Amino acid sequence: MSAPPTAARIAVLPEHVRNQIAAGEVVERPASVVKELVENALDAGARRVRVDLESGGLRLIRVVDDGSGMGRADIELALVPHATSKLRELDDLEHIASLGFRGEALASIASVARVRIVSRTRDDASGLGHEIRAADGSTEGPHEAGAERGTLIEVRDLFHAVPARRAFMKAPAYELARCLDLFQRLALAHDGVGFQLTHDGRRVFDVGAELDLRERVRRTFGAELGDALVAVEAAEGGLRISGYLAPPRLSRRDSARTMWFLNGRALKDKLLARILKEAYRGFDDTGRTPVCFLRLDVDPRQVDVNVHPTKSEVRFREERRVFAFALSALRAALARADLATPAAKFEPLVAPAPAEFVERTPILPFRASAPAAANPAPASASARVFAAPPPPPPPVPETVAALALGRAADECVQVAASYIVRALPDGFEVIDQHALHERITYEELRAELAAGALEVQRWLVPELVELSRAEVALLASWSNDLRRIGLELEPFGDTTIAVHALPARLARPRPTAIVRDVAAFLEDSERSPKAQDVLEAALQRAACRSSVMAGDVLSAEEMRALLERGRALESDQTCVHGRPTRVRFRLADLERAFHRR
Repeated sequence: MSAPPTAARIAVLPEHVRNQIAAGEVVERPASVVKELVENALDAGARRVRVDLESGGLRLIRVVDDGSGMGRADIELALVPHATSKLRELDDLEHIASLGFRGEALASIASVARVRIVSRTRDDASGLGHEIRAADGSTEGPHEAGAERGTLIEVRDLFHAVPARRAFMKAPAYELARCLDLFQRLALAHDGVGFQLTHDGRRVFDVGAELDLRERVRRTFGAELGDALVAVEAAEGGLRISGYLAPPRLSRRDSARTMWFLNGRALKDKLLARILKEAYRGFDDTGRTPVCFLRLDVDPRQVDVNVHPTKSEVRFREERRVFAFALSALRAALARADLATPAAKFEPLVAPAPAEFVERTPILPFRASAPAAANPAPASASARVFAAPPPPPPPVPETVAALALGRAADECVQVAASYIVRALPDGFEVIDQHALHERITYEELRAELAAGALEVQRWLVPELVELSRAEVALLASWSNDLRRIGLELEPFGDTTIAVHALPARLARPRPTAIVRDVAAFLEDSERSPKAQDVLEAALQRAACRSSVMAGDVLSAEEMRALLERGRALESDQTCVHGRPTRVRFRLADLERAFHRR
């Protein structure tokens, strides 16, 4: 008698569960939904796309377009997994030109949110379209409904059915910033299409279909960048590149404004990054990332776009040809451009006062700390520009020869206006002045913060920092947390942040650089950072930007003050980025180098 068959341990998952699992790749946060729905609108030939958000897209994402629309037969299949109008067979992938093609997005979104679609085709003059709804794995419709030409898609209560995913979402302002950044990239990629985004009923981004790329950059990132752009235009044998490069002086530490668009698709590709780096060789060798807004058009048959789940990477069939063509076009544009840094233009409201002799202000304070004035007013630009040059620093009394004689251990000398050489009983050490000061400032800020004694320096007139709309929204979402470390800021219009205060500990506050660095950190965080991580990053960047730099001449007193503050730390061996602050050389090493032993 045979044994009864055992129950199968392998089971086919229900369709709704499969869709929720697939949504993990397609739908990461509200910005992912915005991307998929706006790309669908563009594929439908829309000339106007409006996105309405509530609570950063967590409560509502509504995308309205004037594209080709869907009839009853199409809308009935819109929420079915792998149903698409872009492909019919595998060979179609060889020449796919649309932004989407897999048919996964709407089904995945409907598995984790409540979805409503209303659509009417362009040639339907009846005034009626069709509506379909989906929630929790069930579908209602389609049925007739009043509709404008085009398509309206509402996504409500994102991740309501997946509490674990919902818990990972950040504050609405943070999610709004992510949506806005993505929306802006799509607007930069598609001339001839109008883009509008509202949040909680307030318009936060709007570019008309008539605006060209340069004007869109100006609206998005400000006039300083938009007016400085260098045009690129070239075509050759099925390849075309157009757009703009920024002068090297506007290069950044991050790649947030390095934007490539391949056949209308925003992407970050290793080949394109290499092209840009090579193009700027000799023009900008600082290691910073160039700013660009470039559109590359290639025959779709020469590109494989199906190599990454989010389609953010591609594979070129003729990689060397694309590299040579784009590199030649970019270098030619840079060679033609005037890359000189423009002189500052000042328009004083009153006649400048006569130039006067200004006493040299020490770069480093001699005391450990000093109470900040209640409302110190920053020096005006005209005072800084028209004042007579300060006298040269007093000559450093110690020389390398004195060090070599092994005199007092505290004697030091500055080399190349960047390094401090200090004698030791058994040799000497070379100290990176910027790295040491950065570590000192960071540790002192942390100590003040931990003790609840952080002093804040406020300005009568706030410092205004020009950023992108997305960066402004992102910083606004973290303003309460940043206030805890003395960084007080608030939006001042759509593309400007007003900085009202910084920690008084900062010897040389640079609010513009600090704010831009913090914004770049937040933009580069692929996932929602923790508040503690953001505060640590802000402290590190504030310490870095306010410290003495390579090239700053220090007096003997300033060097001694810096070393004394370093000795007060538990550890001063590395800067906040992990680079060493000092390198020591023993006398025995010198003797061996000179063949004395």
